[in-house]
Amino acid sequence: MNIKRFAIIALLAGTAFAANAAENNTLTDCVDLSANQEIVRSGGAQSMLLRDGDAHYLVGFRGDCSSLATASSIEIGTDGAANRLCPKGTKVKTNRSTCSVGKVQTIDAEEFASLKKRAER
Repeated sequence: MNIKRFAIIALLAGTAFAANAAENNTLTDCVDLSANQEIVRSGGAQSMLLRDGDAHYLVGFRGDCSSLATASSIEIGTDGAANRLCPKGTKVKTNRSTCSVGKVQTIDAEEFASLKKRAER
């Protein structure tokens, strides 16, 4: 097998592995959040980071959530239940508007810290 072909196969395998890993960390069940939360505005108006105790999430919005950047208060809820994060139906309410969550991914503490650091730049 020549080097070029091997490099292409390795690249494709790595891409498939990364895509599979990203799909496998999508939240599948609802989570009741505690009072011990940290919310980091990241990704502009498209996403935010959420730490709930020892659990870490990347929350992506359906469309965008432009009010997140200047919000003085943020509430998370699903179907009228406060502090409930679900794969579908979750809303993030700011003091200016309400945004629909499109995707929730679980991430580890290291990735949370890295994304948080990047968002604070």
